[in-house]
Amino acid sequence: MSDSLAHLLPISTDTFMMVVGVIEIIAGILVFVKTRLGATIVAVWLLAIALSLIFSLSYLDVAVRDLVMAIGAFCLALLSQNEPQNENTK
Repeated sequence: MSDSLAHLLPISTDTFMMVVGVIEIIAGILVFVKTRLGATIVAVWLLAIALSLIFSLSYLDVAVRDLVMAIGAFCLALLSQNEPQNENTK
């Protein structure tokens, strides 16, 4: 996390990163259970991380990696549009 954003937090950066970790675990489970919704959330999450890195002009290589992963997550969301919603629609 950039120093310019860290001072805006009402909690310590360690606590914030633990909360982020829990959110990312939940997002991963959501991708497994509800692929379209989970992949869309992950794509937006990765895009937000990449934009944060780009605007802080730090770790631009990681920002590019996150942008590519966001595109991949968005593609997964698009590909999962035709998946059956429940077992009765098969």
